[in-house]
Amino acid sequence: MGDSVVGPVSVRDLDGVVRAEITPLPVRLALLSSVLGATLAEPIVAGTAFPRVDTAAMDGYAVNGDGPMWLLRSEVRVAGRSGGRDLDLDCAVRIATGATTPRGTTAVLREEHVVRTTAAGREAIAVAPDVPVKDDTRRRGEHWAGGAELVAVGTAVSAAVMSVAASAESPVLGVRGPVSADVLVTGDELCTSGPLSMGQTRDSLSPVLPEYLRACGIVCQSVLRLDDDPESLRDWFSASRTPPLMVVVGGTGRGAADHLRAVLAELGARVVLDGVAMRPGGSQLLAVLPGGRVVLCLPGNPFAAIVALLVTGPAIVDALTARVPRARLRGRIVGRFAVDARRTRVVPVRQVSGGVWQSMGSPQTPHLGDLVTAHALALTGPASVDGGLAELLVLPQ
Repeated sequence: MGDSVVGPVSVRDLDGVVRAEITPLPVRLALLSSVLGATLAEPIVAGTAFPRVDTAAMDGYAVNGDGPMWLLRSEVRVAGRSGGRDLDLDCAVRIATGATTPRGTTAVLREEHVVRTTAAGREAIAVAPDVPVKDDTRRRGEHWAGGAELVAVGTAVSAAVMSVAASAESPVLGVRGPVSADVLVTGDELCTSGPLSMGQTRDSLSPVLPEYLRACGIVCQSVLRLDDDPESLRDWFSASRTPPLMVVVGGTGRGAADHLRAVLAELGARVVLDGVAMRPGGSQLLAVLPGGRVVLCLPGNPFAAIVALLVTGPAIVDALTARVPRARLRGRIVGRFAVDARRTRVVPVRQVSGGVWQSMGSPQTPHLGDLVTAHALALTGPASVDGGLAELLVLPQ
């Protein structure tokens, strides 16, 4: 697999290694409805001022003049309707939240700040006693002007980003991604249905991997389980596929049956990393096939596989979509857990009173039982001894 092989890397250096070795996906123009989970390759620029016209920020009355009393007209201004008469001096009209203010409006007074009264036999409003006059007009361009850059390149397209783009009249965005993946779970001992035979164990990963992939920003296209043999691996890798990411679970060890590395070598894969200095989850492999498709190989033990995915998966998404990484979440860890000077130890934790995170002890790798009541995974090191800080990976609930 060539000179590009990178030996076990530290968790601290992982993002930099992955970003340096993986080529970002091409930029595409896409409708707003299809970009959730992608990364902006072009900034979101406001196509118009927001709001486009002066509107009422609260239900109340549009008034013209300093008051403290205004004659009340019978009409009501509602959102979504334009036109209507200009507002004369010392007059007022009822107005709903979001409605365009009539020409001549000097202020909008909220409902609870006024009282009904009469003036010269006509219905009127006045400022309520002991209430300061506050203008609840939302002015044109108050939030942003047309042409303003609202969201920067490299930002993950979240639901909030999509909403901003809609408000900014930007229905088409330049993005990379979202990243999708095909998944292969290997292992002769795995059983997906029916009673277990001697030496078999239940496949407890295939049903839940899509959820953990989603937590990393990866869309799962398919999950397939095959026996751990070279022919099955070759067939799976050779099948026509469109997702930019392939995830293989199992077969990352270096024993006599190391079919995975042999098949990747046959395919001409360039290995980006072979091992991460962490436990559990360190037995992972990341490679790039000649056509550019990325292959992430995870250990077979369920807990180790999920840990490896949650640590490395976001780094792959960041590299493939040229995403600016978000600030890392850190917390103060208390309780008993192993500390290793040479590698990161991963510990399930749950938040307790006082804003600290309680260690749940050394995890068991053959199942995900330790994640049932955990809130996060703590990436601990020598500086994380009781009461020290550790990076936190929040778990999907």
